[in-house]
Order: sequence, then structure tokens, then C-alpha cells
Amino acid sequence: MKTLGVGILGFGFMGKTHTYAHHTLPLYYNPLPIKCRLKAVCEVTPELAEAAKETGQFDRCTTNPREIIEADDIDLIHVCTPNPEHFPALSAALQAGKHVYVDKPVTASLEEADQLAALLPGYRGTAQVALQYRFFPATLQARRMIAEGVLGPITHFRGCYLHSGSVDPKKPVNWKSTAAAGGGVIRDLGSHILDLLGSLIGPFQAVHCTSRIWAAERPSLDNPGTLMKIDVEDAAVMLLRSADGAIGCVEASKIATGAEDELRFEIHGRDGALRFNLMQPNYLEVYDCRRPEGDCGGQRGWQQIAAVQKYPAPGGKFPNPKFSLGWIRSHVHSLYNLIECIAAGRQPSPSLAEGLHLQRVLEAVRESAERKTWVDLPGPR
Repeated sequence: MKTLGVGILGFGFMGKTHTYAHHTLPLYYNPLPIKCRLKAVCEVTPELAEAAKETGQFDRCTTNPREIIEADDIDLIHVCTPNPEHFPALSAALQAGKHVYVDKPVTASLEEADQLAALLPGYRGTAQVALQYRFFPATLQARRMIAEGVLGPITHFRGCYLHSGSVDPKKPVNWKSTAAAGGGVIRDLGSHILDLLGSLIGPFQAVHCTSRIWAAERPSLDNPGTLMKIDVEDAAVMLLRSADGAIGCVEASKIATGAEDELRFEIHGRDGALRFNLMQPNYLEVYDCRRPEGDCGGQRGWQQIAAVQKYPAPGGKFPNPKFSLGWIRSHVHSLYNLIECIAAGRQPSPSLAEGLHLQRVLEAVRESAERKTWVDLPGPR
């Protein structure tokens, strides 16, 4: 069996998450279609790089991402760096023909997305974006049910992704609060809920967005004692319209007091409805209009499907599928999806092309908020 050499660029929160996924893949999926070996990790200083090597159990470390991208023994590149550092690494990895796994949003700007898209026709590797919320058993089940027509034509939908981390205006912030670095809640949290809804009910045709900046200045995390001018939104509300006429509302916020990690959606159709809450990830709620009404309600009403950890084989055996699900488990299955596609020689979903389309959608949403009007959304290329 071929072994993939893996290199990870960046060992912050997401770099650790991707490393964890690699270490646990053989436990969750047996047999694996391809074995993986963590060859190298890149960090910004020698001290951080050495610490990452020891913690993540990599063979070696470096402070130069090109050493990983150009290494002959590395086949798969994980891009887990801040948004403005994605483009040079992705561009080099695509041109080197390496397989790629990149966090969202793919780039920090529309121009970078277009430049990467121009490289795809000649690209021979396999590339996926880490949009992990597609990979809970409950959301996989939702997609299957919608594809099978259980809901009938979609009439109306709503979704949100809410955090509360920016409620305190005195909380120090970093690059995520600057437009130049690809920050803002639309790109950060909005990317997840827009991707998930789009993957479930199809592409959206137009958007009307309004947003706000909660605090015009905040203490700088990178330069203590100074204030940073905030030029990206802390909250956004979007009206969306799909090509077949379905309408809906989507929110993304980091100033939703009391929220932890609240990704939720409701999708209504002629024949039924679905709803999901990330804070209760074990269950998908279903309303089926085909169930009979009667005295005291009959059999009609919202019901819970216990999706729990019931992944398709070869997953779903460890741990026992009835045990409760955790946030990081979706990351593991997302990575497995990529590994399986590399083994089969096919492009995964969400592919890099899908991620670049999502980037264009995000920038159109931001344009709508700036212009305060409806904006047509780009179709997939």
C-alpha cells in the first residue's frame, strides 16, 4: 500500500486539529485506502517549529514553507496558516502537483481566488477545502434525504452561525479583524453556514446583506498597548434567493451574547422539513408531512433521527456508533473523504474549485453589505 507523505503548514489551532485527524484516522477507519505519515511541519520560528515537531510527532520541522512544498517525500500539503498566507502556499503546491487540504476561506481576496482558479486546468493533484460541517452523520443524512426528495421542492430556509467572542469591545484582536487579511465574520463564520446550506439545497442566485462593526477600535493582540482600527464586520444578516425561488435568511455573528458555537439551520419543503443544531450534533430533526394526522395529532410532528456516530463503513465501528459525537469528529471524516478520493484518483467535494466558488460568493455578500442592495451571486464555473 502506498504511503502519503504529509506536510502541515502552520501549527496553530487548525494545524493541531488536522494533525489530530491524521493520528486518529487508522483508529476510526480500518482499512485505510492509503497510509499517511506526518513528515514535516512548518512554523514561524525555530522554537515553535521544534515544539510542533515534538507535539505532532513529525519527522522534521522547518520555518520555510517552500522546503515542505518542494520536498520529494511529501505528497499532501495542509495549508493551516492565516488567510493572507494561503495564496502563495496554494499557488506553489498546485504548480508542484501536490495534493492539497486547505482551511476556509481559501484566499484573502477575490483576485487571489481568480489567480488560483487559472491554475486548476493544468492541476493533476487532488484538492479539498476543510468545510467539515458537511461531515457529521446528521448533515450527511440531511443531504441524502433532500437528494431523495423527502422534503419535496424547497420553499423556505434559515440558517445561522453565532459566536459571542467579540461582544467585549476591549478584547484584543488580531488579523481576523482586518479586511486586508481576509478577516470579518462573513468570511470566517459565514463561509461555513453558506457552504453547508448551499451543499444541501443548491446554489443561491442573489443576496441582500446588511452588516455592522460593533467596535470601531480594539486593542491589538499583536502589538499590546496599541489600538487597531476595525474595518470588517462583527455581524451580518443576509437575505438569499435560490434559482428555483426558495427564499431564506442567514446570520453570521461574533457578537451574539450567550452563544457558544451555534451553527443551526432549518429547511422547509412542500412535503417536510429538517432542522439541525451543532450544539446537539447527535440528532437531525425531521418533519414528514406524509405521516398521518389524527386524534391528538396522530403520527404527525417533529421527530429526532439518532445519527450519532453512524458513519458509513469503514467508519462507524470505532467508537461504538451509539456513543455521543464531538466537534472534532467531523474534521476526521472530512480528512478521510480526501484520503479516499486521493486513493480513487477523483476530485473530492468540497473541492478546491468549490472553495473558490464559495470565495466569490463571500465577496459578493460583502459587496452587497457595502452597496446596501441586492447583488447577483456568481454561478459555479
